[in-house]
Amino acid sequence: MVIAFIISGTITFAQEKPAVNKFDLKDCIDYALKNQATVRNQELSESISKENVKEVFSQFLPQITAGATYQYNINRQTSVIGGNTILIGAPHQLQGFLDVKQTIFDPGLLGSSTGARLEANLSSQNTRLSKIDLVSNVMKAYYGVLVSREQLTLLDANISRTEKSLHDTKYQYENGLAQKVDVDRIQVLVNNAVTQKANAVRNLNTQMQSLKYYIGMPVKDSLGITGIISDSLLSEVSPVSDNQLYKNRVEYSQAQTELELSQLLQTNVIRSYLPTLSAFYTYEAPFYGNTFNEMFNKTYYPTSNVGLQLSIPIFTGLKRIYQDQAAKMNVEISNNNLADLKNNIELEYNKDYSQYQNDMDNLKTQEENIKLAKLNYDNLKYQYDNGVQPLIEVLNAETTLLQAQDDYINALYQALINKVDLDKSLGRIQY
Repeated sequence: MVIAFIISGTITFAQEKPAVNKFDLKDCIDYALKNQATVRNQELSESISKENVKEVFSQFLPQITAGATYQYNINRQTSVIGGNTILIGAPHQLQGFLDVKQTIFDPGLLGSSTGARLEANLSSQNTRLSKIDLVSNVMKAYYGVLVSREQLTLLDANISRTEKSLHDTKYQYENGLAQKVDVDRIQVLVNNAVTQKANAVRNLNTQMQSLKYYIGMPVKDSLGITGIISDSLLSEVSPVSDNQLYKNRVEYSQAQTELELSQLLQTNVIRSYLPTLSAFYTYEAPFYGNTFNEMFNKTYYPTSNVGLQLSIPIFTGLKRIYQDQAAKMNVEISNNNLADLKNNIELEYNKDYSQYQNDMDNLKTQEENIKLAKLNYDNLKYQYDNGVQPLIEVLNAETTLLQAQDDYINALYQALINKVDLDKSLGRIQY
């Protein structure tokens, strides 16, 4: 039987009607990927990177510029020809132009286009990593809710059991078969159980609010969890090879992309020694006259030309030599980072794998302890009811059972949380 707890948020405006949602784990993850601000912002950053790639490639298209220059000559240039002074030009001059430039070969532009693609790839990997981190947090918060719900089930059973014991003991006391101190001792257990349940309910409310935050749900909306803890959540995990471990980790792909970017910087330094070649076309239309309006009443004689421009870098003050040395060191840094990441991935996996194995062993132990503690309590309670055992033995057994339940809840939570960490280190959480 699935029990759903509905935690309602505060309504800020009376006219707003809060949404009611009932989610399992998949619903929580789907909702988070669509609504969590961190992921949305990272997706926008990825889109910006894609636009940057298009911007770089647009530089391979013709670049067209048009404009005009107006000039009023206050004192025109003069020239003396045959003893006569002649004014050169006109008071008003207007020069219209159209320039077209087409890049044919530019090694720097080729490097920029490759770099833009790598940056877009890196941004895409950042988005994937952001989603993986988000999903991991959602899973942990979701499992926290399930464990708290399991704890409430145990606490309800404890309250029912201790209240029945209190009722029976009060009846015995009223009939002279028990002492007042026995009633008080059991009343203490009931009070503690009720307080513990109240604390657990508040803890569940806090965890539900945390889950809402991770999935990006408004506080005013209510959220009901419809999932249950099943054995499949804590399945056995087999060891994997190192190559498979690296292949599944987005961080390793990121480090490889960063190495490619460093190598590209070094390649771009070499490319900077190569010439550039471009084609151009220029059209100019001059207008002139003694008055502004007169410029457009005269016949004008446009000029135009087309050609190729070759630019050969010869000497840049040793700048490229220093750039090449810096680029080589950046490549070395990227290689060092990649090697260090491989060691870190192996260390993280080994730690998480060992921790999960410990958690599973501990969980099995605590499950067995609960069974033994419950059996011991039932036996002593039966003997107490038949006048064989004193109440203090039953109370001690009750305390042992409660402790076993607390240990089980903690072991269950740790196993679920560390299972998420292990799946993450194995690269099994992919989005």
